[in-house]
Amino acid sequence: MQVSIGLTVLALLACGLPLAWQQRSDESCDTSVDGANETVYTAHRWTEDQLPGIGDYLEVHYHVTVLGTPCDRNVPGPTDMRYEGLIRLRPADADELAGEYDWKPLPSGATFTFGAPDDMWPKLAPFAPAGTTWLHSEQYAQTTSTGPLPGDLFLSADRATAYFLLSTG
Repeated sequence: MQVSIGLTVLALLACGLPLAWQQRSDESCDTSVDGANETVYTAHRWTEDQLPGIGDYLEVHYHVTVLGTPCDRNVPGPTDMRYEGLIRLRPADADELAGEYDWKPLPSGATFTFGAPDDMWPKLAPFAPAGTTWLHSEQYAQTTSTGPLPGDLFLSADRATAYFLLSTG
């Protein structure tokens, strides 16, 4: 009798501890995701492969949105990420980028596949130069619409600033 009670307790501990640990781990994951979704990052990580024409930019502020439910252990596969940010370009790179594509002012009420500067995450807005007029290039959008990080870019050549949106899925 004592042996069967002992085995039952061991079985409950064996099943209960992993479930409790998973619960704690999921809560930790949710906290990490929430923190990532609220952070403005400044790591100099974006390249010409991801955003052609940005050159050796001076400064970047970007935001990561973790999409889906990455903390749900019942959902298989990788988690998609959405990146949006502002890049302060070197003036010569901004001028070169402006000359390489067919940039046009944003039409009123236009929608874009990945978003637009009007939809900018509020914590990024303070990093956009005051009075910025954004331009968009369909030609540029086509070059960045495929690959591992499809996205789009809006340019303010006179302010040497670019606003980008990229997504892993």
